Amino acid sequence: MSGDREIAAEDSIRVVCRFRPLNDSEEKAGSKFIVKFPSGGEENCISIGGKVYLFDKVFKPNASQEKVYNEAAKSIVSDVLCGYNGTIFAYGQTSSGKTHTMEGVIGDQNKQGIIPRIVNDIFNHIYAMEENLEFHIKVSYFEIYMDKIRDLLDISKVNLSVHEDKNRVPFVKGATERFVSSPDEVFEVIEEGKANRHIAVTNMNEHSSRSHSVF
Repeated sequence: MSGDREIAAEDSIRVVCRFRPLNDSEEKAGSKFIVKFPSGGEENCISIGGKVYLFDKVFKPNASQEKVYNEAAKSIVSDVLCGYNGTIFAYGQTSSGKTHTMEGVIGDQNKQGIIPRIVNDIFNHIYAMEENLEFHIKVSYFEIYMDKIRDLLDISKVNLSVHEDKNRVPFVKGATERFVSSPDEVFEVIEEGKANRHIAVTNMNEHSSRSHSVF
């Protein structure tokens, strides 16, 4: 994409909806899949109880991780590499598939989610640039729980605060920033943060349903 591409206001926010299939316990309980998809080629609407809901994109239960990334996230990565800010936010109730969509199985070509695919795309972009260019990439990983921000890369930081820089871009003051130089280093940071997220948590299911992690 061209670096001088203008992003229209109506294109700056997109809402996509992904449905997972029924799991084993739901099938054993006799649960029914109540969402209906249009019989035509439309991929932006669903109906529930006769009422139609529209989204920018709808992914059926059989949608692959690659399809979700290519059609919901890849363009955001391209915009970020052109100098724009970009965020991908997964929202849904417990066990709806947020972690599967965002993270998946890191290292598995087919099962990896949005975050590892973003990481690989960013580094592939860098590897294709001229050799005399220098890039600095740093990552942070924290969670928001009960209105408090906890650093997942330094568990001693348990109540961080949000500030704005001179360009009015929000940031978490004091959050650990790690410089990374390869996808593997990024994935190591993710695993470290995931491990720290479980420390001092007596009920992880209850905790995760009330917390939001930000990478």
